Order: sequence, then C-alpha cells, then structure tokens
Amino acid sequence: MERILDAAADLCRVYGAAKTNVCDIATSLKMSSANIYRFFPSKSALHNAMVARVLETNFLTVRRESRQLTSAAKLREFILGQHRRIVALIRDEQRIYELLAIADEELWPAFDAHALRVRVFVAELIRDGIRRQEFRHCNSVMAAECFCTSTAILWKPKAAKRFRSDGDFMTPDDLVCFSVEALRKVAPHLP
Repeated sequence: MERILDAAADLCRVYGAAKTNVCDIATSLKMSSANIYRFFPSKSALHNAMVARVLETNFLTVRRESRQLTSAAKLREFILGQHRRIVALIRDEQRIYELLAIADEELWPAFDAHALRVRVFVAELIRDGIRRQEFRHCNSVMAAECFCTSTAILWKPKAAKRFRSDGDFMTPDDLVCFSVEALRKVAPHLP
C-alpha cells in the first residue's frame, strides 16, 4: 500500500491529481490496475489516502515535550508551523498543495480528520493554559473552535494561498498573537 501511495504521489507531483490515474500508477509499479483496486476501491479513495498521508506526516509536528514554553507560545508555534508547511507546499510542491486545497474545499474525510486533530490539539493547549492560569477559565472546546476559525487563513490550504503578508498588512504572527490574546486572563476592572 505504501508503494502505491509513493507512486501516486510521485505521479501527482508531475501531472497533478486530475491527470494521475490508476492505470498510470499501476504501470509505474509494474502491476495491474486490479491489484491497486484491491487496496483502494476508487481513484478518489486513493487521493483521499494520499491527502491523509501528507497531512499526517507533514502537518502535525509539534514539540509536545516543550514544557518550558507557555501555552500561548505552544499555540503560536503550532499554528505558525502549520502555516510554514502550507507555504512550503505552495512554493515547492504546487500539485500536492492543489490536491490538499481540493480536499479542504470538498471536505474530504482525510481533511476533515486533520481539521479535527488540529482543533483537538488546540483544545488541549487551551486546557493546559487554563490549568496554568495563563488563560481565563472558558469552555476549551468552544475556545479551540474560535481560535482555529480565527486562524484558519493560516493553516487551511484553500485559504492560506490568499493570505498575503506585505509590509502594510498583518503578518501571520500578528494574527496568531491577536487570537492568543483573546484567551488570556484579564485583570479585573478596578473602580
């Protein structure tokens, strides 16, 4: 199965997802198309598996062991890391990026699972920040939804390409810092 996904990804990088078909993948592996269909019932299932693999191997790297970092710093590092990876795909692997953008736009199961993992991880970081009294007490799941939505232009493939970071506009760091500040504990107002 890994060999099939490797070959599919290689062909996708050259021809794009739309022009990469099961017959071409089978030919490159010197096997029959029927053999590929034993593992993937359709071309869309194969594409979904490719998207899942790219997202799992490239997009959820975060230093969980960074105990010395604050929860805010971990959130910042995580979302900015997601953004850097998307930008790298746009720059270096345009056709793989296009496949991810389609998966995002059409809500493929692999992308939905990735978005859920992002929200769950962000909720964990928010809960940690609440425990450390760095963030105000709130519903961490709802806060994660809001945080992920407010930063989606940085980490969702479909939106990230539109984000421009010129001198006159906000930077990715500005957006993440603004979103993190919404979670912080606020000193009570004094009369």
